[in-house]
Amino acid sequence: MRAAVIDKPYSVVVNQVDTPNIKQSHEVKIQVKVTGICGSEVHAYHGTHPFRVPPVISGHELAGIVVDVGNEVSSVSIGDRVTVEPHYGCGTCKRCRSGKYNICENKKVLGTQEWTGSFGEFIVVPESTVVPLPNNVSFEQGALIEPLAVGIHAVRKAKVGLGDKLAILGAGPIGLGILLAARNSGATKIFITDALEYNLEIAKRLGATHPIQTSKVDATETILKKTNGDGVDHVFIAVGIQAVLNDSFRIVKRGGKVSEVALFGKKPEIEISYLQNKEIQVIGSNMYTRDDFEIAADAIATGMFDTSLFISKILPIEEAKTGMKIVDEKLEDVIKVLLKFNDLILHSFYENNKKLKLFYNSKKNFPI
Repeated sequence: MRAAVIDKPYSVVVNQVDTPNIKQSHEVKIQVKVTGICGSEVHAYHGTHPFRVPPVISGHELAGIVVDVGNEVSSVSIGDRVTVEPHYGCGTCKRCRSGKYNICENKKVLGTQEWTGSFGEFIVVPESTVVPLPNNVSFEQGALIEPLAVGIHAVRKAKVGLGDKLAILGAGPIGLGILLAARNSGATKIFITDALEYNLEIAKRLGATHPIQTSKVDATETILKKTNGDGVDHVFIAVGIQAVLNDSFRIVKRGGKVSEVALFGKKPEIEISYLQNKEIQVIGSNMYTRDDFEIAADAIATGMFDTSLFISKILPIEEAKTGMKIVDEKLEDVIKVLLKFNDLILHSFYENNKKLKLFYNSKKNFPI
């Protein structure tokens, strides 16, 4: 199969690699139609991600079609349109047994050296991680369910409620996902910061009441002024920058909450006296669980979440390096860059796959 491989720092090559195949009875094989470039892929591209270490076939935001299933799979079938919750826990530890498999010490994550990611045109995943796409959700929208689930998990964990005031530091895909989730949880005053005017314009159109461009004004002073010096109820750190971390402690109210969602490439230093003095609650938010994924899918399907402003550019997988450079170096105004595998490859796979061919021959139309 073809795959975009981060072979070393700052290098992406499209190669023919071995196709993963089902080995366990509860596994599902998926042909990837669309996959997104995430900030974690950029960290892998830099060689700074803690576990996406080159050489690696990264990618974990995806949508595709089920092309094969293990003999004990019962919840999905060949031909189903799906996305994937790209992690799973050991299943036996205390965290997994309590439903918190997202913080399992031994969890597996898609797009690492031990689990081939969606920058390859086929992936094999446990049945438990497969999430069906609603009929009216496109593959492109399906690839956005993962980053939106990150925001939903963070907002649910922070217990954002009606009338809350909050600040989101960073208006990339994760920050915008937090914005959508917070707005739909009842937050009435939403500050969001970013250096890029384009991202803030998108944030405003998605419901942010106070977009703040940090390259032009002091965000901390602005937020404190507009809250009469009290600060906000919640702060969400959606960009891994040292200064942003400490700004969060300054703008949160006494007794307020700071949620750390971003991945930091370098070990940050914090002004810990703020935590004690203001009795700040610091909340870590790690990925998501199944509920967050299903909420995201339903929110897109019902129109609660408008994803049209997220998808900025769609490139063929052969241009993966170009897409990575656009995201990394901010060469264009983009929120989310998607990579797409062309349909000819799937048609070729269909011709050589008896199960898939049998399925499609039973249908009136071949949906490719």
